[in-house]
Amino acid sequence: MRAVFVLASIFLFPSISAVAQRCTEPLTSVAGVPPTTLNPVTLRVVAAPVVPVPVTDGRVHLAYAAQVTNLSDSAVTIVAFEPLDALRNFTPSGRNEVVAVNGQSISGHVRLFGAPPSGSPDSTTVPAGGSGMTFFDVIYSSVDAVPQFLAHRISIRTAGGTLFRTITDPVAIDCKPPVRISPPLVGSGWWNGNGCCRTVNAHRGATLPLNGEIRVPEQFAIDFVQLAPNLTCCNGAVADVSSWVFYGAPVLAVATGVVVAMVDDMPDQVPGPPLGVTVANAAGNHIIQDIGGGRWALYAHLRPGSVTVRVGDTLQAGQRIGGVGNSGSTTAPHLHFQVMDRPSALNATGLPFVFDRLRVEGSVQGLPEDVETDYEAGRAIRVDRSDVRTETNQMPAEGQIFGFHVD
Repeated sequence: MRAVFVLASIFLFPSISAVAQRCTEPLTSVAGVPPTTLNPVTLRVVAAPVVPVPVTDGRVHLAYAAQVTNLSDSAVTIVAFEPLDALRNFTPSGRNEVVAVNGQSISGHVRLFGAPPSGSPDSTTVPAGGSGMTFFDVIYSSVDAVPQFLAHRISIRTAGGTLFRTITDPVAIDCKPPVRISPPLVGSGWWNGNGCCRTVNAHRGATLPLNGEIRVPEQFAIDFVQLAPNLTCCNGAVADVSSWVFYGAPVLAVATGVVVAMVDDMPDQVPGPPLGVTVANAAGNHIIQDIGGGRWALYAHLRPGSVTVRVGDTLQAGQRIGGVGNSGSTTAPHLHFQVMDRPSALNATGLPFVFDRLRVEGSVQGLPEDVETDYEAGRAIRVDRSDVRTETNQMPAEGQIFGFHVD
């Protein structure tokens, strides 16, 4: 189900409106201005402002990426990247917890551009002139604790042992809430794979050099697959797309809005490493829908011949628009869904969203990379169903299983 891209209306709900209220407060001319200091390492948040989003794990997340560059002529060691509340005297804010798909903590690590110096792509050592990406998932117990402006303390040590600490200029936390939409699928057993926020997976790690900019189109994208009653993917050979129990399952429009792009004539891939993938065809058969407020929804990897809408059609929330398939850059059947700030599957910034209603049906057990391997091989996976509940106005958490339009 992995997407291999390596290279409605908007509602205010109480938990998010508190941020909008604080953002109306006037700032003084010196508010949030850090002292001027030198540091050979820079940190620049990609696609600011950052949008807080409530997630079904019970926490509010600030998930984003930043480019790190070492401007010196020798290697440096990253000691820490620390999120700070810029309007509260730069005190530490939230808790940053990010891990790789193998479960290793990579908070304060840099995913270097080009070939990594060792087996791991994430390192605390940045070579002379080196640059790469670092990832944040700053979590809070409630939206009231989210700062209005977020800065970062960069702590590094040079090869000679000198310790540098610098506070970055702050970035704004967006006053606008994430868009509230309806789920694009129906039924029980839908597993959120490669979703936000803690794990830097194929979506969160997809920082793409497009049109002269670093883009993060998939940072909130979800790959939805469905579990069979026996907790496997299939009722036959995994190489046959028709064996996948949810192949062709209805895909629904998530909001009212106009279709601005669609493709329906690409063949399915044979499950496994995809062939012939380019930037132009990575989304496979897909629909891009303008859902208003400067947001577009992408429904990707659809079954060939299943798309029932055309460019210019106005869709209604809940309308059937296609079927789950395996076209484009995909290793197995799934629905890739994301919201973005441009009508482009890749040349855009991924935006968070919440579903108006969803039922949490359990959590997948095990490391993400191991569980996905087992699932795509047709083996049963382990599920903890001790936490079953209905939620509203939240984003699905990675690794959880959901029911949509079931009550």
